[in-house]
Amino acid sequence: MSEQTIARRYASALFHIAREQGTAGELAAGLERVSNVLADDRDFRRVLYHQLIPVRAKQKLVDTIFPGLAPVLKNFLHLVLARGRERALPEMAAQFRRLVDQAEHILPVEVTSATPLGEDILAGLKERLAATTRQHIRLANRVNPDLIGGLMIRLGDRVLDASLKKKLELLGEHLKKA
Repeated sequence: MSEQTIARRYASALFHIAREQGTAGELAAGLERVSNVLADDRDFRRVLYHQLIPVRAKQKLVDTIFPGLAPVLKNFLHLVLARGRERALPEMAAQFRRLVDQAEHILPVEVTSATPLGEDILAGLKERLAATTRQHIRLANRVNPDLIGGLMIRLGDRVLDASLKKKLELLGEHLKKA
């Protein structure tokens, strides 16, 4: 079974429990926090993924590093560790966030620009996207100096590329054909 299938099943089970309890947003934030620490802390990742370290020691480590987790999420993480599915945790967090976003009609949008955008520009963009898509928008701004100028907007699985880099590439292709 693929890691993505496993993650989808675990995330779905956690989502059903979270929806019953009304804690989906809280659990999503906690699970993302665990996933971010896994991504950022090499030593934590090494210990959690190590096959020879006992499950109970891994569970205690998670409890120590994340003391304020909701009991449901704590139990979920203990189950994941007991079943040896810790490598799928980042994908579980992503799948769980997708389920929460779908339920709450939130569209994750990633705006990439050559330089950091001001809060007023981001707020205006968020407002326009919300009006256009008729959904709530969760906006994330990334900076990529390679774009030179303009924006690249990722709406779910759609990408709107209005960057200067893309325009120059298109111009180059057009000139080659001429």
